[in-house]
This record gives sequence, structure tokens and C-alpha cells, in this order.
Amino acid sequence: MKLPAPLQKAYDVWMHFSHILGRIMSTILLTVLWVVVFGLYAVILKCMKLLRRDTASDTYWIDISKESSDMRHQF
Repeated sequence: MKLPAPLQKAYDVWMHFSHILGRIMSTILLTVLWVVVFGLYAVILKCMKLLRRDTASDTYWIDISKESSDMRHQF
């Protein structure tokens, strides 16, 4: 941008300051977004998983028979 000499110096200082301020603000805003939005999402999902948990079974292990030929001929 072509400005008179005194205004060009002020413009350059302002642009340098605004780039630094933009980096700081974007870091702060993205950190807050990550912690608040994704953190709350994870906590809510964890609470829903705990509420939905099946307490009737002792284990979630599924027994697989040893005679299964599924792994012998995969392709």
C-alpha cells in the first residue's frame, strides 16, 4: 500500500502488531475451543457410556471356538 512517509511507518508498525496479536488470539481461542467443546463432548459421551453400561454380565469377553477355520483360509 502506498502511503505518505509518516503514515507508512505507522501502518507498518500497526500491521506488525496486528499479526502478533492475531497469532496470540488465535492460539487462545483455539485452545479454549479445544478444551471446552471437545472436552465437554468427551465428558458427556463418557457419562452416557457409564449410564448405558450393562451390569447384568460380569465380562464383555466373547469366547471363540478353537475349531473355527475363519483364520486358516483368509484369502
